Amino acid sequence: MDLRHLRYIVASARNGSFSAAAHEFNVRQPIISKRIKEVEEELRVKLFVRSTAGARLTPAGEAFVIEARRILEDFDRLAERTRASGAGTLGRIVVGLYKSLSQGALRAFIDDFRERYRDIDLELLEAPFAEIIAGLHSGRVDAALILGDPGKCAVFDSLALWSEHLVVALPQGHPLADKPVIYWPELKGERFIISHHDPGVDIRNILLRHLAAPSDHPEIVTLRLNRDNILSEVGSGKGISLQCESASGLTGLGVVFRPLHDGNGATRLGYIVCWKPDNINPVLNTLRNAFKEAMLIRP
Repeated sequence: MDLRHLRYIVASARNGSFSAAAHEFNVRQPIISKRIKEVEEELRVKLFVRSTAGARLTPAGEAFVIEARRILEDFDRLAERTRASGAGTLGRIVVGLYKSLSQGALRAFIDDFRERYRDIDLELLEAPFAEIIAGLHSGRVDAALILGDPGKCAVFDSLALWSEHLVVALPQGHPLADKPVIYWPELKGERFIISHHDPGVDIRNILLRHLAAPSDHPEIVTLRLNRDNILSEVGSGKGISLQCESASGLTGLGVVFRPLHDGNGATRLGYIVCWKPDNINPVLNTLRNAFKEAMLIRP
């Protein structure tokens, strides 16, 4: 007995006729009769009462069909989920990211992805850059969202995503707080507070690139604090800080945020998503395609 036998029996019971079941499956009626007889002989029980008017279930046949329907439904559900898993629309994916990147455009993307693919468990892992990269190598992390350009992690495949403005976080009473836009030269002589946590290293490199000179280096203080506490220090007048644009939505810290410009316009930070080339998780392809679609529709 196999699933084909069960489908023939259930169809015959539903139609009340072997001929109608044969028409449904586009086979000859004797084939239906033969398969049902094979089951009856195997079980040593009559499932149908045959007559010129059709086929009617016996009491044993009625009990059999109830269970047969359940088995077929379970199998069809299993097959559907397996196909979805293979297609990358069902399963689990782990995405590593810096804690400070879990807001703004990225948060909107994640919320949209989860709504669109409800059968995918998207797990976020907030961790330092080194831990995220180690996770990619080990397979514990499927994809990483980090600041940088596609060449940042040469051993991984990567995709350039959106970018955000770099903003200056200033105490509310700072002399530059009333300016709508801040230019790099105006930050000469300021005391910068950055986090030891990522993307602090990226921010430090940006500061040095724009403000360092052979005889002049900016004062940079690195603290083992998260973004919110760094901004609290700024609000207390301990210095200023550079932040991703997504930080601008934070309030109640005594801080104002102003966009940072150079001679070419706004200073921006780019995001990338990277992954190990031999990662075989089907959901990874779904995630990559979703990112590509998101980039096409972004203004």
